Amino acid sequence: MRLTQADLFAQDDAARNSLSQSQRATIRARLEATLARLEAAATFPWRDPLDAVHEENRFQRDSELLGEEGVSLWARFDKEMDRLHATHV
Repeated sequence: MRLTQADLFAQDDAARNSLSQSQRATIRARLEATLARLEAAATFPWRDPLDAVHEENRFQRDSELLGEEGVSLWARFDKEMDRLHATHV
């Protein structure tokens, strides 16, 4: 995958923060894979709670890149994390 760096001096935030369709597809696929793994898990999948924090931070950052589409992905992730945290007593 060829990544291009956005113009850091662009005056328009939309131009600076735009993603190509392939970048959006890659992020979407990664988020969907994470959701599938969490939805399939019966219990909290991390031994170290800090790993869960890192996963949550990465998921939130990536979902924000997708805009409105990311909002629904984040809601699904949040729901699964609540369910999994309840199993980790």
